[in-house]
Amino acid sequence: MLTEELKNKLAETLAICNLHQQRMMFAYEHLERYFPLTELNFSKISPIELALFDQLIHRFSKLLDSMESRLFKQLLEALEEDIADLPFIDILHKMEKLKLLNEAKDWISLRQTRNAVSHEYPFYTKIQIEELNLLPEEVKKLAAIWIRLKEYANSHMTS
Repeated sequence: MLTEELKNKLAETLAICNLHQQRMMFAYEHLERYFPLTELNFSKISPIELALFDQLIHRFSKLLDSMESRLFKQLLEALEEDIADLPFIDILHKMEKLKLLNEAKDWISLRQTRNAVSHEYPFYTKIQIEELNLLPEEVKKLAAIWIRLKEYANSHMTS
């Protein structure tokens, strides 16, 4: 049974994740025309657009982290799954088994992208461009996972 405390925590987590997703998508929609990035179009990006790239990376990372550290655990707790002391990979496999995630490897890919794009290489523009070019597919993948989990939580756990 879902306690009032867990309902409140879940509602808070959903609101936080929703904010990150909205701001991530705002930045992505304003930058989408630059993808795939090349050295030429990257060199023409204005300081304001660079700030949007920073926002995109930041909100992508924050959404991923919030889902991973809060939402997954709260959903599994609400489903009365025993996740105490489980390594994160086992939590992913539980999410996959319960059909909350399509494949655990998708989440691993999202984590790798987060790690890659969070580093700045001022003298290695080519590397930075390659890593930023991972974002369009991964942003869409993360947004789809978020929407799926949000809809699941709203239809099964917040009433």
